This record gives sequence, C-alpha cells and structure tokens, in this order.
Amino acid sequence: MKNPSIEILPSRIRKNKTLSAKKIYAVQGEVRILKNVCLTIQDQVTLLVINGVFKNSITKRSTLIFDQGSKLSAKRIKLKAANEHFKPVKQAGNGGLWFLGNFADASKDEIKNSINRKNPLSSFTAQSIATSYLGRKEKYLSPKTGKTIGIGDDIDGISVLGVGPKEWSITSIKSHHSADDGIDIKNSHIKLSRLEVIAPTEDGINLSSSRLEIHKSLRLNVEKTSVTDRDLIDMETNDGASYLELHSGCNVNLSGVFGDEVVLSSGEIPKPNLRSNNESNFHFVGKLKKSALIYSIDQN
Repeated sequence: MKNPSIEILPSRIRKNKTLSAKKIYAVQGEVRILKNVCLTIQDQVTLLVINGVFKNSITKRSTLIFDQGSKLSAKRIKLKAANEHFKPVKQAGNGGLWFLGNFADASKDEIKNSINRKNPLSSFTAQSIATSYLGRKEKYLSPKTGKTIGIGDDIDGISVLGVGPKEWSITSIKSHHSADDGIDIKNSHIKLSRLEVIAPTEDGINLSSSRLEIHKSLRLNVEKTSVTDRDLIDMETNDGASYLELHSGCNVNLSGVFGDEVVLSSGEIPKPNLRSNNESNFHFVGKLKKSALIYSIDQN
C-alpha cells in the first residue's frame, strides 16, 4: 500500500509546479516537464524512480525528462530507484534522468532533441543532484530461473542532450551505481563544480561531441570488474571533438581503466595506458596546480 506522503507525478507537467520537502515523489512511467514550465523543487526532496516495464514510456521504463525549453529550479535533490511498493532498492531498472536543451541537435535511446529557435532556452538550476541505481541494464538474471534475460539497449543514469552553457547552472552531480554510464553528455557544453561517479555498470563519463568543464572536484570510481571495455572516460566524436577540462585547483580522484583513443594533456596526472586493448587499472589522487585536458578529436 502506498504511503500517503508519497505523490505520484503526472505524466505531463504542463503548469509550473513546486515539490514540497514535506513529501516524497514518485516517477512512475514517463514524466515530462514541458517547455515554458518550471519545476521548482524544495531543498532535500527525494524522488523515487519506479523500476519495471511501463509500455507507454518512450524508454519502456520510468523516466524523468526535462523537455527542451523547460526549467528546473532546485537546491539539493535525491533520485533513487524503487520497487512497485515505493521502497528504495539497490537495483537499477528504470529510464533514468534526462535534460534536453536548445543548443544542438542530439538523440539516443529513441529520444530526439532538435534545435528549435521558436522555443526558449532550457534553464536547469540546482545546487546538487544525487542519484542512485538509475538507468537500465541490457541483461538481467531472472530471479525465478537464474538465466540471463536480454531486454534491449541499456540506458545511462543521467543523460544530457544538446544543452549549452547558458542553459546549465547545476553545481554538483553524484551518480552512484548506474545501470550503464554514470553520466552521458551528447552534443552539449556544460560546467560543473563537482562530479562524482561511483560504481557504474559501464563507463564513468561518456562524452559525445561535447565539452565538460570540472572546476573543483572530480571523483570517478570505476574499479575493475570482469566487464571489459569499461572505462573511466569514454569519448565519441561523431559530430565533432570531445573535451574534458579539469581546471587548476581541481581535486581529482581516479580509479579504473583510464580509457582508450583519448589524449591526456597534463603535467601532473601520470601518463596512463591508452592502448585500445588496455584493461589495466589506473589510479591517481591529487589537487591540480595547473589545468588538465583530456580530449579526442577524431577517434571513438
């Protein structure tokens, strides 16, 4: 039985709405914040993203999508995977969190975002967003038979599509135990003070023709498992180069396979193994005195 303090969000948020810190909110199926609509979230609000199949959702899972031209105004937010009884669980089986901008065309997982100058810019403002067990794996073990079941493409914990620097004012992101990449940024340019990705199923950061700036702290814990081609940083360049900028004074904590076919420009971070077949762990902890750049111009 659902707790009366839990409110299920409507599938389409068409008018400005405020989420109260006195309640817990559930994303059950696809929830979209439409253009010209502001979702205001009071400090320390928790949103439960319900696992399971929802056929009317574009991802076939519970998904929170900020549409192009929508607005987020928040301080500290938590998003957690939950079961059908609205209890938080340590299993990812949902469609994750999505931000769509009006900076560039971008698409993935059947979600398409095209520049439309008739629409306003998006506006995403938050002090911090912390997520746990978001996204969907491509395979699961059946609890009944113990056999592996394929369910289609995996979905990242947090996805950013076509978002520009004038649209993005989110200070800090934590993505823990995502079902695919911790954060996937496509055809975007955003800045963060702090980013922390812990134990993703796949890569820590995926940048696709995007620029990500980190100013104060970057922690990527992608410790080696039996999974191959699972990297701290993965870069794709289908629509142009990808860049990860670490500013001077940034605290960096990296643990995992560094990545391949990328270039590291730094006088402080040791040179990693960047061979395409590399599966060796890389570790670095330190505060940068000078800026560092990790990039890929024409390699995926």
